[in-house]
Amino acid sequence: MVVPGPFGRPQICLFGDSITQFSFELGGWGAVLASEYQRHADVLLRGYSGYNTRWALELLPSLFPAGCSASQTPVLVTVFLGANDANRPAPLRLQPEASSRQHVPIDEYCANLAAIVQAIRRMGDGTARVLLLTPPPVDGVAWHAHCARSYGLDPHAEPNRDFETTAAYATAALTVAGAEAIPVADVHAAFLAQADWKSLLDDGLHPNARGNAVIADAVRDAIGRNFPELVPANPLSPPGGAAPGLQVDFPDHKAVDAADPAATFAAWRTKI
Repeated sequence: MVVPGPFGRPQICLFGDSITQFSFELGGWGAVLASEYQRHADVLLRGYSGYNTRWALELLPSLFPAGCSASQTPVLVTVFLGANDANRPAPLRLQPEASSRQHVPIDEYCANLAAIVQAIRRMGDGTARVLLLTPPPVDGVAWHAHCARSYGLDPHAEPNRDFETTAAYATAALTVAGAEAIPVADVHAAFLAQADWKSLLDDGLHPNARGNAVIADAVRDAIGRNFPELVPANPLSPPGGAAPGLQVDFPDHKAVDAADPAATFAAWRTKI
């Protein structure tokens, strides 16, 4: 697949909150995908730390405009929101009201998530695929201890995040995916499949390097199951051949005829 323009690669957009924004850090799940897709697709980071789905709606006209061109339409958008929506609502004992400012009621969360999916589907030429990710589980005890250490929260305060609430939002995301007929990378379930899932979190909320590896595996597996045409193909596979997946842009160096490189590139262009 070659996209017209000077940077003619397909684009994969990662859209979400801090778990997406921080995913290009060393060992992050976005960095893993960017490495695996090198020369096959450009992986674009659109993560917004602290955002919930209510605030994410305000970004849609800028990030996913209906009027953009076909060449500006990504082949895939991952949507990874809900960790902040699941912030527990006020009042919470000994907590300032601002500790609940990210909360979005679960019915509104579902409606917002559906609106985000629909906006992505409407953008450009309408070919963008959508992959929904469920929020990972929260270790409420570890998160509460982190807030007490880092922000001076009263240790006796009522927690503003807990396992049960986030689990309900993960289930809601699965419901939205079913209603919108889009595939899911069930990150929540992937974490819980690990006996020591709490050790995958840095502060009870955000994944550490091991947690990021679990997310990368879940996303990779979901792409392979649902969008095999987007799996990176062997760099030596000829363009236009029978090999499935995304081809590299331009021939692999081992395929270039050193005696007549122009002929190699001319032949490559006739097959794309």
